[in-house]
Amino acid sequence: MSKIEEALRKAKSERSKGDFQSESNNKNSHNVENISFSRTLQTTANSISQVVPRESSVKEIALMSEDEILENKQLSELKIIYSDMPDLKYANVYRDLRTKLLQKTQGRNFIVMITSCMPGEGSGNVALNLATAFTFDESKTSLLIDCDLNNPKIDAILDLQSDVGLTDYLERDDVEVGSIVHKTGIKRLRMVPAGSSRETATEYFTSVRMRELLEELYLRYTDRYVFLHAAPIVESADTRILVELCDYVILVVPYGQATKIRVKAAADAIGSEKLLGAVFNEIPGIPRTSKKTKRN
Repeated sequence: MSKIEEALRKAKSERSKGDFQSESNNKNSHNVENISFSRTLQTTANSISQVVPRESSVKEIALMSEDEILENKQLSELKIIYSDMPDLKYANVYRDLRTKLLQKTQGRNFIVMITSCMPGEGSGNVALNLATAFTFDESKTSLLIDCDLNNPKIDAILDLQSDVGLTDYLERDDVEVGSIVHKTGIKRLRMVPAGSSRETATEYFTSVRMRELLEELYLRYTDRYVFLHAAPIVESADTRILVELCDYVILVVPYGQATKIRVKAAADAIGSEKLLGAVFNEIPGIPRTSKKTKRN
């Protein structure tokens, strides 16, 4: 019996005793206030937490090894936020998102997916910066998985040289989790690139191995936050599958480019229980008016 099957059996037994009655009473009409890691993985995590100690992993995170760290100038060129950047307004946008996520989950770690309503809108940068915002806290660590298998971009942004990634792990039993998790040059931020093979993406995300991977990454640190970057949801069956594997979804909307119909279609595909909110990007700056000099 697999870990997931065993966890499901135990969770069903617990539910039969009425242990989860209090959870169902805490839902409001718009959003699920308590974390719902996924309909399968939530019960897995709950069951494992009864056996495996889920103590704070702050000490372990402090001991995480790092290689070459990107300097602030390099981060600016890559449009990646950092804690003491001059333009705090840009960084604070992601700090606010971080705060809302932590409030929503009452401080517990989670899996959140970042998708978009149309292609070519920079959702990869949004996912990367949101994951980076969590690393501002030295007691937390982030892991970003590029699930946009047909059009991966994040490893290119970070100039990550990787031989193996997500699809390699899902295809081959001899590939271990540790070999696909790579350092990024950002403290406490790790990344899993898309991988080398991307021919049968839908089958990847419906596999038990994908669920077990997320379970292991989620449970590795109690203070780790997992982010999935996915293809535009309206155009991708893969992304609609991934909705079921995460707690919440953030929708990226390019300002002035997406129609209301398209945004609504994306929101409907996600569902009200999982949709945390929308992020508008590519908002044009307000032009400055030049001051006229007074004539004497």
